[in-house]
Formats: sequence, structure tokens, C-alpha cells
Amino acid sequence: MQDNSKNNHSDINEKDRKYVKEIKTLIRLFGSPIKEDELKQKIEYHNGNIELVIKELVQQSVEKEDKLETERKSNELEKKQEQEQEQEQEKVTNDNNNKSVQKEMEKTEVGKTKPGINLQGHCTNENCLASKAKLPVWVNIEFDNITFISDKTSFSCPDCKKPTITSIVKAMFYNSEHSICASGDSIPVTDNNYQCSYSIKSGLSYELKANKIRQHAKSIEDLRERSEHAMNSIEINNLVTELQKYEIT
Repeated sequence: MQDNSKNNHSDINEKDRKYVKEIKTLIRLFGSPIKEDELKQKIEYHNGNIELVIKELVQQSVEKEDKLETERKSNELEKKQEQEQEQEQEKVTNDNNNKSVQKEMEKTEVGKTKPGINLQGHCTNENCLASKAKLPVWVNIEFDNITFISDKTSFSCPDCKKPTITSIVKAMFYNSEHSICASGDSIPVTDNNYQCSYSIKSGLSYELKANKIRQHAKSIEDLRERSEHAMNSIEINNLVTELQKYEIT
């Protein structure tokens, strides 16, 4: 009985020592994360064929790397989609804010600009709503020749209908052939663009002229050149840029 017990114990020790060298070698190759029990099971499964064990471990390593790479790409794609959604939401918010600002700006101007001469000033009538709100007021003179001193000439307010618009700060010519000349200028500024605006300085005298736009082309070629010049003007480019802000093209 004692001999049998010794033999069994010897068999167990021999079994435990089996593949020890192979296991240590594989751990050196693939690193410590691989457990000895797992390696031992694989070696026994392949009947001690280390080459097959190595192939299996390499395949597992490749599959693991592929899985990690797939997860990484998936995470990057999700992150990119989230960023795009945030950017799109931010764009929508900014567009709405811009539209709100534009609407507010439209509300803060009294009067309408029409073809011809348009002057912007402030109403001094204390009972006028535009005056109480301190809003700039547009006055349309239509097509005419006028002379005025910016802070001494009065125009009719379109809101209260009183001649109380003074302190003209801006002149805008809309859809007209025009000229503008300030006191001290030897040559007036002339143009015939769709829309032109000029700042008016306090204390100066101004002469403004506006006529309906006429066709001045002498030939088809002349007409083409004039049209190209008009389409490339700063005013048209500014208008196109403004329309593009609101996706109007």
C-alpha cells in the first residue's frame, strides 16, 4: 500500500513538472498576462505540439487587436458624429440668433427706404414715439436735387408727420443715378449703383442729386461692359454676401 501511494505521488509530481520548460518559454514570448494553467491546457490539447500552441496564441492576439481596433474606430466615429451634431446645432443656434438680431435691427429703424434720396436722422418731437425710443428715422426725398446743412435743416418725420427730423447722419441713394458733394469738396461723388450709402458729418453743407437710372450704353459691347462693371461693384457684392447669410442665393 505504501509503495502504491509513493507511485501515485510520483506520478502527480511528474505531471506537474511536465511542460514546465515549454510554459516558461511561452510566457517569455507572449508576456505575463497569459496564465500558466491556460498554457498548460493548450499544450495538452495539442499533445505537446508547441508550434500549434504558438499559432493559436498568435491568432488570438491578432483577433484581440482587430477587436480593439474595431472598437477604437467605432468610438472615433461616434465621437465624430457627436461633434458634427454639436456643430450643426451650434450653426442652427447662431443662424437663429443672427436672424433675431436682424429682425431687431429692422425694428429699430423708423421709415422706409425707397428709390431716390434717403436721409437718416432723429426726430426732436418729444411726443413722437420714434423720438421717445431714440430710434433713427429714414426720410425719403425721392428723385430730386436738394441742399441742406446736416444739423440745421429739418425734414418731415414719417411717424409724427412733423418737420422735426434734424441731425442727419446718413444719406443713402437707392436705385438711382446720383451725386453728392460736401462743402469744401471741389468735385462731387457720382455713381449709379443699386445702393450707395454715405456718412453725413455735422456742420457741413451737402448738395445731393438723384435721377432715375437711364440706359447710357452706346452699343451692345458697351452695354456688356457696363453690366459687368455693375455686377462686380462693391454694393452688389455686399448685397450677395448679405443674402448668403440667410441662405438666399
